[in-house]
Amino acid sequence: MAGEEFLSQEEIDMLLQSLGKEEGKEEKKELEYKPFSVEELERISPTRLIKLEQVINRWVASATTELRSMVFNLDTISLSDIKTEKISDFVLKIPLPAAIAVLNVEALGGRMYLVMDTRLIYTIVSVIFGGPAQPYKVEGRNFTKVELKVIRNFLDILIKHLNSAWKEVVKEGDIVFAGIEENPRRLITVSRNEIVIVVTLTVEIEGFKGSIYFAIPMKTIEPIKDILRTADSEESDFRDVILENLLSVPVKVEAVLPIMNMKVREVLELKEGDFIPLDRRSVEEVVVKVSGLPVFKGILGESEGKKAVKVEKVVEFLPRVGE
Repeated sequence: MAGEEFLSQEEIDMLLQSLGKEEGKEEKKELEYKPFSVEELERISPTRLIKLEQVINRWVASATTELRSMVFNLDTISLSDIKTEKISDFVLKIPLPAAIAVLNVEALGGRMYLVMDTRLIYTIVSVIFGGPAQPYKVEGRNFTKVELKVIRNFLDILIKHLNSAWKEVVKEGDIVFAGIEENPRRLITVSRNEIVIVVTLTVEIEGFKGSIYFAIPMKTIEPIKDILRTADSEESDFRDVILENLLSVPVKVEAVLPIMNMKVREVLELKEGDFIPLDRRSVEEVVVKVSGLPVFKGILGESEGKKAVKVEKVVEFLPRVGE
């Protein structure tokens, strides 16, 4: 031991200083790397999902008509907001008792959720049974059988029209009702940080406003995100719908006989059973008006025992359907 050489205090101090510098350099080198965050992964912006908004608009328009047959005082259902948020934050907004319709989209291997505001449910029940359009007081109890029946009927109409709009626009599988979940926390199946698109619909009933939430997990629509971003057929789809509706509008069609000039005395002398003679030459061609506008010219006659007009020609300035 006596023959072993030991470092002097000065050498020890220098060694410690050099080790500290090496550790500092190593720490500085590590700080150059940015920590990985799951939230920095690509998110699908709801504002870019044009076809999803088409689905929502068609869904709301068609469902509102049928829902008015169930809730006579229903004024409007309108799209209020579309945004993304963590599923944990969304769950915290769901009031209790909860009415959450779980929807399966088998073709995509995922789920969607339809949530009715509790106050809206109580208001609908009140209105259906003749009460005012306002929620009644509830002291922390579960839904009754009558309330659950109303909820299910309301949801059935919403889901039916949602499925029709989805298949019409997206054309990717059916949206199938899987059941009603009462515990919002059971929606968190993978991670609290899972991102969902939340569509908020505002329902107005005689001044009362309630909400319906349609939550779509990002992982559910991931396989069809490119389809949802495309709007190549939107213009033609709307044109076809408008044209179809226009073609089914009833119009008044009338054949205009020649105008007769008579004296006041002759008019006053007319009585029941009298005939007003027409110029035979002028009757050979009559004008057919549609909603007051001259559209066709034709000849008076009979068809299957009824008075009729045979169309001879179309008025030249009449615009054609589709032009």
